[in-house]
Amino acid sequence: MNMKKIVFLTYHNWETKRQGGFHKFAEGACERGYDTIFFSFPRPYYIYFKNEERLNKHVLKKLTKGEKYNIGSNELLNITFPTLALPGQIRKIIPGKINFWLQQKSFRSFKKFSEKYFAETNYFVFESNESLLLFNRIKKLFPKSCFIYRPSDPLLADPSTKISEYEKKILPQFDWIFLVNTQGFQVYKKHISNFDTQSNYSILSNGVSLHDYQKNYVVPEPLKNSNTVLYVGALVIEWSLIVEASKRLKKFNFVIVCPENPPTSFIKHVYNNSNIIYINGISPENVPAWVTNCDIIIVPNPKNLYKAKPWGITAKYYQAMAAKKPIIAYHDTPELEKFGIKCTYDYDSFIMELKNCNFSETVNYDFNFEEKDWRIIIEKFFSKIESL
Repeated sequence: MNMKKIVFLTYHNWETKRQGGFHKFAEGACERGYDTIFFSFPRPYYIYFKNEERLNKHVLKKLTKGEKYNIGSNELLNITFPTLALPGQIRKIIPGKINFWLQQKSFRSFKKFSEKYFAETNYFVFESNESLLLFNRIKKLFPKSCFIYRPSDPLLADPSTKISEYEKKILPQFDWIFLVNTQGFQVYKKHISNFDTQSNYSILSNGVSLHDYQKNYVVPEPLKNSNTVLYVGALVIEWSLIVEASKRLKKFNFVIVCPENPPTSFIKHVYNNSNIIYINGISPENVPAWVTNCDIIIVPNPKNLYKAKPWGITAKYYQAMAAKKPIIAYHDTPELEKFGIKCTYDYDSFIMELKNCNFSETVNYDFNFEEKDWRIIIEKFFSKIESL
C-alpha cells in the first residue's frame, strides 16, 4: 500500500515560538506514517530585509531550500514558495487585483514547484490566511486530491478585506471544513447564505496537551520570585495595561513572554523597574514548565480585539485551567465566566482582580479536559479526512 501524503498550508514555520494547531496535526500525520509537508506561506521576498521571529532572511533562505525534521520514526519537510508580494504600506496603494497577482507570483515556477513537492498528495489542509490564493491553482493541478479547510480565524470576520471575499467564493469547494468553535460557524452563517446546507463542516476545537500541564518541572529562573504573574503567548497584548499594573502592584512580579515586538515605552519601563521581566518568546515545548510554575496567569488582550476575532476560548486558557492556575483575563469572551475565570474590561478592574487574587490558590475548574486533549482531537481529525 502506498504511503499517504498530506500538505499543510500554514502561517507558521515549523521552528517557531508561535506553535499552532497545525503543528499538532502535522505531528499526528507523521505518527500515522504520512508523507508530511509543512508548507509555510506566504513568505515574500521582501522578508529578506525584515528581522522578525517568523519573517527574516534566514527563514527565507532555509525554507526556500526546504528543511527536514525527524518526527518520531518519520520525516517532515518544511518548505516555502517565495512570492513577489509587497509590504503592507505599499500594498495599500496598489489595486487589489494586482496585489493578489503579486501574492501568487514568484521568480520560480509554481507548476514545477508543485510537481516536485506536491505530487501524489492525498490531502491539502489550508489555514485561514493568504494560502487560500493558491487554492484554485493547486486544485487544477491535483483535482483528485482532498481539500480541507481549518479556519482558526475566519477571514470573513473582517469582511472589509479583499481576501475575505476570496474565502467566501471558495469555501463551498472544500471537501471538509473544520471550524474551531460555534463563533466561527456564526461568522460564516452571517455572510454566506445557506452555509450550513451547501458546505460540509464540523466543529473541532483547538486543544491542549493535557498531561504536560499536570506534571512537575524545574522552575524557570524568572519565576523563582514570589507573587509571579505570567503571560505567555504569541499574540500582541495590551502593553500599557501591564505597565500600569506593575506600577500599582509593586509586590507583584510580572513576567511577559511574547515574541511580538513591544513598544519602546514598554521596554523602557522594563529597564527601569525590577518587578517586570520581558522575554521575547520561548520554545513551545518549554511552555508547560512556565505555566505550571507561575502563581497567576493573565491574558491581557488589546481592547475589543476579541469582538473582531471569533476565537472563543483559546488554548492559553485550557493550559492554565489544566494546570489549575488562577486566571485574570482582559477584553475576552464572556464565555470564560461560566468556568469562574474573571474577565475584566478596564484597567482598574483588571488590577483590582489581580490585587485580590490568592497566590497560593489552586483552582479546580468544572471542565471536561478530556474533550480538549490533543490526542482526542487529532484522532477525530484523521478519522474524518480518511473517511472522505
